[in-house]
Amino acid sequence: MGFTWLLTLSEHAGSVSSTAAGTILPRGFFLATGLIYILALGLHRLAWRLAIPSALPILALALVVNWLLHGLHVVSHGQVETLHTTSLALLLFYAGLNTDLDRIRGRLSLALTLPTIGILLSGLLLGLLLWALGHIGLPFLPRAGLAAPLPLGVAMLTATCLLPTDGSANEELAHQWGHHAPKKVQPVLAFEAALGSATAILCFGLVVTLFLGLQHGGQGDFRLGAVQELPSSLLELVRHLLAGLAAGLLVGLLANRLIPLLVSHSEHLLILAVSVAFVAYAMGNLLGGGGLISVYIAGLVLANRPQTRGPSGHAGLRHVLLPFNTTAEFTLLLLLGLLVHPGVMVQMLPLGMVLGLLLELLVRPLVLLGLGGAPRGQRLERLLIAAGGLRGAVPLALSLALLEQVPRLRDVHPLEAVDLATQMQALVAVAVITSLVLKGVVLPRLLQRWVSPEPPPAEAA
Repeated sequence: MGFTWLLTLSEHAGSVSSTAAGTILPRGFFLATGLIYILALGLHRLAWRLAIPSALPILALALVVNWLLHGLHVVSHGQVETLHTTSLALLLFYAGLNTDLDRIRGRLSLALTLPTIGILLSGLLLGLLLWALGHIGLPFLPRAGLAAPLPLGVAMLTATCLLPTDGSANEELAHQWGHHAPKKVQPVLAFEAALGSATAILCFGLVVTLFLGLQHGGQGDFRLGAVQELPSSLLELVRHLLAGLAAGLLVGLLANRLIPLLVSHSEHLLILAVSVAFVAYAMGNLLGGGGLISVYIAGLVLANRPQTRGPSGHAGLRHVLLPFNTTAEFTLLLLLGLLVHPGVMVQMLPLGMVLGLLLELLVRPLVLLGLGGAPRGQRLERLLIAAGGLRGAVPLALSLALLEQVPRLRDVHPLEAVDLATQMQALVAVAVITSLVLKGVVLPRLLQRWVSPEPPPAEAA
């Protein structure tokens, strides 16, 4: 994933080539990073008190820093790649640990179809809607503010970034619902967020494979070559997936055996958990597969084939990794806010808001309806599941890959590729913010009125 992370302390912090003493990092990096994380933590606490998704103020903080401060330091691609990959790997390992089948008994069918078939249907429908908007435009904005009609592959890939939901945001939403929500709603939403993250990454790779174009040649050669290479590309994707599955399964099974042997105190569990995540990622890459898929599968195996119960089991792993998971979410939210171009976000604001509203008010309810009607006793559950599914860190993490993948897609003009990728990254950011405001601020307050239990009748005197 090639992209540049721009971070600054002030205009007078030094030239771009200046580095902090004893490091290869820009001068002021540690001070700026520490202050930003402290502010993010304070905003997280404030968001909890205000009963809003914490991702909103953290994203706002990063955007304000991005907009106000000039004279930016350039951090190398490799440093950003390391930070981004490490954060995403920890998120997926934690998601695997949360993919616990025991928690969704009684709603197994919906919990399994929503983050699999549901994500595929959502991506297809949302991608077609975005493609149509990119051609027809909005009533007040021709072609939705884009310089040229949006290629189908770019629309599908951008829609794929918006498919995964956020487990932490859904937990915050469940806290707002309180006792009004049935007990089985939150486990379904948590399972969707966990399994859906892995499914979305697979869909991302599939879309890139299907719409991959040649780097050279005319338009006719471009399409013909892409079609000729499609079978081999699909086989490579399957091999990539199988290698990741095998690596994750192997590491997960070995980790299950190692926990009773190596963990004698609870503080040892964190060391083992982080080590397992890194080994799973490395093994996936060594076998020619997907490191991120391998990390997720390793966590999934640990969650559903536990050799040890209690503090050293998968529940204990989730507990010790929770601070790392939170830090990874903060990092990805701040990364996107610092990477995105504020001016491009303003340009993409109308289309992004429309896309976010279509996703949450049209696509998700239609997909839930398509997965099967709800029995009378489960209609409230289906309503709350439709109102849940907030987007957060994982969609933003996937959007960072658009800068590398969009220029490789079919029908993308080389001279317009970078600008188009930047616009799509900003579009995802606006759509995520729209989703957070709608489902994290507006709908919970409306639903609390609609689903509040009636007060008990007054006793006769």
